[in-house]
Amino acid sequence: MCGRFALSVTPARFPELFGCPPPAGYAARWNIAPDGEVVAIRRRADGGREAAWLRWGLLAPWMRDPRDPGRQINARAETAGEKPMFRAAFRARRCLLPADGFYEWRKRGRGASRPYFVHLDGDRPMAMAGIWERTRLTGGGILDTVAILTRPAVPEIRDIHHRMPVVLPEERWDAWLDPELSDPALLRELLLSEDVTVGAFPVSRRVNSPANDDPGLLDPEPEEAVEAVRRQGSLF
Repeated sequence: MCGRFALSVTPARFPELFGCPPPAGYAARWNIAPDGEVVAIRRRADGGREAAWLRWGLLAPWMRDPRDPGRQINARAETAGEKPMFRAAFRARRCLLPADGFYEWRKRGRGASRPYFVHLDGDRPMAMAGIWERTRLTGGGILDTVAILTRPAVPEIRDIHHRMPVVLPEERWDAWLDPELSDPALLRELLLSEDVTVGAFPVSRRVNSPANDDPGLLDPEPEEAVEAVRRQGSLF
């Protein structure tokens, strides 16, 4: 799954990396949490890309309340194309969520879970696959919401968590955003045939609270220096 991530790309580098400027009000974040606004990259009507603010917690087409308990922050890549809640967005409203990396928690025995930060090899920014939905709320307003697609964790990080967000290589970004591509089988192939390299290291439990949002969250945890060795491997 994916429940927290970081994005600290400077506004100057954002267009170079993602093909469009960041949205108004953009600023670095190190502890992005559900139910907040996140930056998502979508295809414009003219074929270009735009970066927009979307609420993290997708509302199904029949939901009208942004706090509906059925909202979802994640959707399984294997089944999103068939599930009533996700299938329309999966076929027609897809996006990328830029990130430095994401946090996952490893549970061992009865002790407290240990957060890890998972990132691309070389600390390059990543793009996670997402789907979005546009909702007319009960009060008449319009709200765009988003969910991050997940897949089974690859062996290199499976000891941290059994699921992970779909991280799309750059050469698949245009295909994922292409509104002409709507075949669920082809879309699943895009999502489940990744080829990127990651590393992971333990970080402070301060990340457990969304109130903590500073660069220090990405400092490797000193008391577990042995575990801070990066786990490298190919995601495929």
